[in-house]
Amino acid sequence: MSSSDPEQSTLAGELASLRRQRARRRRRLAMATGAVIVVVAGGSWFLLGTGPEPGDHAPMAVCAVDSESLRADVDADGQLDEIHDQERDGTGSVVFRGGDHRTTVGVGEARGFWQKLRGAFVEDMETRGTFGDFDGDGYLDLALFYSQEDEGDTPRHNMVAHEVRYGPLARDLSSERTGTIRVGGSAMVFAVRATDTDHDGRAELQVVQSGGDGTAYRYTGRQDGGGVTVSDEETGSDGWSGWSGPELGWLDFGACQAAGRSGAGPGRGTSPGPADAITAERAAVHVAKHVPGLVRIGEAGPPRNP
Repeated sequence: MSSSDPEQSTLAGELASLRRQRARRRRRLAMATGAVIVVVAGGSWFLLGTGPEPGDHAPMAVCAVDSESLRADVDADGQLDEIHDQERDGTGSVVFRGGDHRTTVGVGEARGFWQKLRGAFVEDMETRGTFGDFDGDGYLDLALFYSQEDEGDTPRHNMVAHEVRYGPLARDLSSERTGTIRVGGSAMVFAVRATDTDHDGRAELQVVQSGGDGTAYRYTGRQDGGGVTVSDEETGSDGWSGWSGPELGWLDFGACQAAGRSGAGPGRGTSPGPADAITAERAAVHVAKHVPGLVRIGEAGPPRNP
């Protein structure tokens, strides 16, 4: 029998030792990577869990300060906040009131941690959001979209977020209860707008979405179960420029009662002029039925004298 070469045995042993060392290093690297992921994810959830929370104040009246601003208690703390969206196309912001302090939060800041992460390395992402009472409970909800702009006239079909956050909302526009906005396509959402055209106490969601080649299609969504379902039926088709802000702006929500008049109280603003013709009785009905837009311009008579 021939004996094995000592040099070959030594070399084989060294190679085996190197393989074992590499395997141990890979295991340690995998464990360290996993630990980092756990720490980052856990830290993120911890940070998310310590964010602001909404109050528990009863729903207050929603009304228009003027054609560009809406007044509502968005975070249910008993103080009226203001929503500004000049074109009413979903690019607005909320000015939260807290004593003498004011905090402005744009809808672009409403995206959650993972939504921001998913869109961080994608170009031309845009956020759109609108406020309306979709479930009819008296609190304003936020319908939020985060999608990618067209490349020229070609849609890119990348929609990271399509959700409704049910009110009351926290001051970062987060919510304890969310639902999916079920929409047929994933093309760029140019604009969103909440309305209540049938006065049933639940807002409709108007969505303007890219159709390619410079066209924009309009769709309507409504509360459906735990979210909002957008109909596949087009309610209009034209260029994006054809969907401008409504003639009355925010005033189709009903104008705020001018301060100092009979019946003025919580839930009313200070916008003077002929548009602020809401009586106390109609405002009370507005709160009772939770219908943004129940009192429309031209329906209410002149305010009562003291």
